[in-house]
Amino acid sequence: MVNQVLLVGNIGRDPEVTAVNDQDKVTRLSVATHETVIKRTGERERKTEWHEVVAWGTLGEAVKGFHTGCSVLVQGRLQTRVWADFRGTKHITAEVRADRILLLSVGSREGEAARKGRSGAKGERLQAGASANEEQAAVAPAESAS
Repeated sequence: MVNQVLLVGNIGRDPEVTAVNDQDKVTRLSVATHETVIKRTGERERKTEWHEVVAWGTLGEAVKGFHTGCSVLVQGRLQTRVWADFRGTKHITAEVRADRILLLSVGSREGEAARKGRSGAKGERLQAGASANEEQAAVAPAESAS
């Protein structure tokens, strides 16, 4: 059996890092993918699908500097979790547990970073202000976390 997800899209919400316990951190981000569908009238319509992505450990730390508008490739697996809100109502959430996240472009803040002297040539995959070690961590397989 195979559970594999591959997304290419844009970050819709800046990554948020949360400490789960004294040792583990999880980073959550939202990625939008788009597809064009043709209606019965022949008119083209662009549909957007939003995906919740979680990245654990060093992978999450590496992507926390990414921002809304960045184009990314996410490779991982689909997982569901059950949780209860403050009223005790149970919810089921589906999310992509990332094994790898690759920054494809820095998006709308590219001009801002260039003015500050922190971005490279167009097409460079290193995030603005990141070190080469952070880039390696962002594309390396994620470590296991429970």
